[in-house]
Amino acid sequence: MNKDQSKQYISEPLSKKIKSTETTAPCTEENNNNNKDLQHQSTSTNFKPRYTGPPFDQLTPSQKQIQDSILQSRPKTGLSGPFGPWLANPSICAPAQSLGKVCRYDTSLTKYQSEIVILLTGAKHCSHTEFDIHVGEALDAGVSMEVIQSIPRDGEFTLKNVEDNVLPLIENEKDRSLILFTTQLLMNSGLISDELYDEAKRIVGEGKDEVLVEITSIIGYYTFVAYTLNVFRIPSK
Repeated sequence: MNKDQSKQYISEPLSKKIKSTETTAPCTEENNNNNKDLQHQSTSTNFKPRYTGPPFDQLTPSQKQIQDSILQSRPKTGLSGPFGPWLANPSICAPAQSLGKVCRYDTSLTKYQSEIVILLTGAKHCSHTEFDIHVGEALDAGVSMEVIQSIPRDGEFTLKNVEDNVLPLIENEKDRSLILFTTQLLMNSGLISDELYDEAKRIVGEGKDEVLVEITSIIGYYTFVAYTLNVFRIPSK
């Protein structure tokens, strides 16, 4: 790799960035109690959809089979989000449903960590619907509203803004490392240096490459979700 190519990587070790945040006052219990009054303002409820999927009375047998499977596995949310458009092609919808289930529920990440990754992904891709949908999930997982509102959105999503606004609120070293790894992966289309990879593997994965596979898969899946929601202007409600 030449010098010009290497410039696209963010190669500063995670540990240096983590240590730099330790001088900033963390989110205290008093601050968390004060944040209970904070509320998220949804920005995607009034979207006018371009396409929400095939009409129910025109479904093919394979589409009907997948629809029934989705409704059974998602009794509260059903075909909301990207599943309507995906249902247009059963060969896309079926594996997407399976991958989504794994990324949400069958990784070694905690729900807190998964929801942080999903919110960062939605923010980076300007998917207001994805972000709005997962605010509630994140709160249920223990992510404070202060942390959620600190995530830079749309054109403000940069590594510096994440470091300046989000990291000071995160006390756990592994969670800070996860946030930095996720942000840098999103900002660089997955291109990261060997040094950054090794540090994320050590801190986040506790020496296991498999954990980074899971994080990368969650980011990839929810990038797919974000693109679908954006293209077809799917509202959050």
